[in-house]
Amino acid sequence: KWCADMAQDGVVKEPLTETMIRAGAELTRKLDERGWPVVASLWLYRAEANRWRLVLASPRVASDGSWKSYEIVQTALEAPPAAEGTMSLSDVGVKKPTDPLIALLLAAARTEPMAEGLRFTRTVINGRFIDDAYIYRMSDTAPSRQVA
Repeated sequence: KWCADMAQDGVVKEPLTETMIRAGAELTRKLDERGWPVVASLWLYRAEANRWRLVLASPRVASDGSWKSYEIVQTALEAPPAAEGTMSLSDVGVKKPTDPLIALLLAAARTEPMAEGLRFTRTVINGRFIDDAYIYRMSDTAPSRQVA
């Protein structure tokens, strides 16, 4: 018997693995170290694509644009220690902190800047259904880091 959480229209839900969780935390840390302010970092499950995507929100997306932001993320992904085959740029989405989804989650799940591990599963927030999310950080401000 298939559990409703495991199958949807005969498609088994793609799991969020421990490797993915570690890779998302590592990328967030690398961006912090580079002085790219991350105010929100979370894995978000997209049921229509049966896929997880790491969503990063930063005020730099608004000031520098998406293209430059993706370049910075790519550089961080490639920086040592690079976890081969764990995550690629196609697994990442960058957003402005004012993005409606980020604002919605910020209102419901504010964390300390360095917090990790808050899981939202099958939750409705202000009428919007969140199938599954793993939140590392959801804060108004990014942690302060000295950039060498």
